Amino acid sequence: MSNVLQQQHQGMRTVADIMASLQAMFGETSTRARFEAVKAIMNSRMKVGTPMRDHLLRIIAHFNEAEIHGSSIDQQTQDDMILETLPDSFIPFKTNYVLNKMDLKLTVLVTELQTFEGVIKSKGGKANMVVASSSSSKKKKKISDKRKASLKV
Repeated sequence: MSNVLQQQHQGMRTVADIMASLQAMFGETSTRARFEAVKAIMNSRMKVGTPMRDHLLRIIAHFNEAEIHGSSIDQQTQDDMILETLPDSFIPFKTNYVLNKMDLKLTVLVTELQTFEGVIKSKGGKANMVVASSSSSKKKKKISDKRKASLKV
């Protein structure tokens, strides 16, 4: 501490009093840092080709920085924020996560995402998805034409 700060805090009895005084003096820096950490998470997007591990380590570092500066983000919100940073190739994973109402610890989520990343890489960048399609109007027209013909007879 500088001499000025030492003299200001010399009469204080506990470290908690000193910390409260310092927080009052320099609290805005912490607020700004917390804002920047949360903003960094919200603006992060995983680039295609970036290893999942590296991306998640960067996101977790932002969570830790936000927590150090007083932010409290619950586990489910952290999971949701992480899922929002993933590219479109992870849509099947995100869909499965939401539909099955998964609630994973961060370490398990990281493992599951890395496993899914391995599956995507082994399949050439695509994951299997079931896509529902409606019948075409031409098929409907043919069926209705056949019904009309059978009614005329």
